[in-house]
Amino acid sequence: MKETLFLKNTEAFAESMVRCGIRCHFAYPITPATDVMKYTAAHMADAGGRMVQMESELAVSNALAGYACAGKLGATSTAGPGMTLMQEAIGFMAAGELPCIMLDAMRVGPGDGDIVGAQSTYFQATRGGAHGDYRVIVLAPSCGQEIADLMPLGIKLAFTYRNPVLFVVDGVTCQMTETTTFDEAHDYTADFDTSGWAYTGTGDHPKRFLLTGSYTHEQGYEMNERLRAKYAKIKENEQRWEQSQVEDAEVLVVAFGIHGRMCKELAENFRAEGKRVGYIRPISLWPYPDKAFENLPASVKSILVVEMNHGQMLDDVRLAVSGKVPVHFLGKTGGDIPMCTLADMTREVSKLLEGE
Repeated sequence: MKETLFLKNTEAFAESMVRCGIRCHFAYPITPATDVMKYTAAHMADAGGRMVQMESELAVSNALAGYACAGKLGATSTAGPGMTLMQEAIGFMAAGELPCIMLDAMRVGPGDGDIVGAQSTYFQATRGGAHGDYRVIVLAPSCGQEIADLMPLGIKLAFTYRNPVLFVVDGVTCQMTETTTFDEAHDYTADFDTSGWAYTGTGDHPKRFLLTGSYTHEQGYEMNERLRAKYAKIKENEQRWEQSQVEDAEVLVVAFGIHGRMCKELAENFRAEGKRVGYIRPISLWPYPDKAFENLPASVKSILVVEMNHGQMLDDVRLAVSGKVPVHFLGKTGGDIPMCTLADMTREVSKLLEGE
């Protein structure tokens, strides 16, 4: 039975985890992600799970890895400096092919930054902050409803590819309160058999494999080639995006998260004036939806990328377009108003429509 609740989007993330079968949430308090651990502390026990507050983000990420070694899907939520501290363990989990669910409530940086929401960790999320060749699957919901809709997919991707899955939501969206409709509770983690690789090691279940991110020269080559093939498969099969009014657009706006959400109204406003504006909203940031840009119509004269940073997804759009269309940028980060307003976006699109 579906249920509609009025929640902060951080709370919607927590509620989605509980309803979808995640039973252990490791966390350390950090703004603007703390609401997730507060919510799971209050509600996860009712579902037979627990929220475990660790002594640091380093401890959180290593506990998450240990939990995954036992074939269980754990989760964590953090922001900014906390995500930075977790990078070594995330790289280890990618190498050991250990699944997990993570939330980065993105805030402004660099350094310790501030608690103001931003999209400043795009590079970290999509390129990774640990060493070596690895990838993390990255999903970018734009609202509470999409968080709930994507959680079952995130769990499926984590288990199917045995890989960390990261949800990135800017701090502004995280702190928004809105209605979200949840499907009936279902333990999606129970849909996957981990017995072939889980490191149990109890008396009744002898250990099967040693899951590790360490290896010899020969093992390292074999592991990296296996990961290369897996990432190629993910890139081919798991690109996701939303688009509208692209088929005859003169200007395309590309944005994810909260700016992506604003693009729908932006395009509708211009269309009401007879001006041909469309948008592409990436939902998967890795793999990046290059396919959305493969067959752009000849009518497209300019692309405007809008972000809450200095231009990070901008690089991926330029790579996807491959020089076929001029790519422009509008970005804002930090301060009391860290995001571009609808008026800001309207002004820049108008300039491009006028050929400026």
